[in-house]
Amino acid sequence: MIIDDTEIHEIIAQPTLRRQIPRIRFSGDRGTYEFLVSHPPLATQLARRLHPPLERYTVTQVGDGVYTVEDRGALRGEARLIVATGDQRVYRFQGEFRSLANLLRFSGRMVLILRYREVREGGRTFMDSDPDFYLRIDHPFFHVMSKLLSPLISGLIDRRVNMIVDATRKLFDQAQSDPKRLFQQMNTWPEVAPADLEAYRHALVEKEVIAR
Repeated sequence: MIIDDTEIHEIIAQPTLRRQIPRIRFSGDRGTYEFLVSHPPLATQLARRLHPPLERYTVTQVGDGVYTVEDRGALRGEARLIVATGDQRVYRFQGEFRSLANLLRFSGRMVLILRYREVREGGRTFMDSDPDFYLRIDHPFFHVMSKLLSPLISGLIDRRVNMIVDATRKLFDQAQSDPKRLFQQMNTWPEVAPADLEAYRHALVEKEVIAR
């Protein structure tokens, strides 16, 4: 796939850190998966409700395919969807990261390549996802130092990824097994916008009714 984005090519060509996450499997079909990844603010709101450790995260849409991402001061930046195909999404992120009581603080750019496919096993349907991260810290000194600190940075990334994966699994499990019940819960959550509620009902609740 050709990605027409100069910054992405620069980050991938010379990353400070590259992290390939082991394959992640979610219950659910392509329709459920693509609806949720196409609605990052809604998916984050639902995941926060179902997995309290994620409650610090907020995602807000500020443009077409453009989102602000924040973790109560520990992470703040902008994510932009660059490519969306039938089996892959590519995001570019730019922002600031703080950790270890602000002892570790840097600004940088990141590329997330998200490959996915539908799998059927034992009469069930799953989505396999293969995330690939490329992180580039633009400050020359920190770029060199971070090579030495890469085990620490990798550990921080892994912890955050694991938390997000746990939350996402809970969301997919409920959206797949009982989308109507989740819809009823969403009706009581004030942060869910009416337009998102209606989009969820049309995409997942009505789909379940038709399937029956």
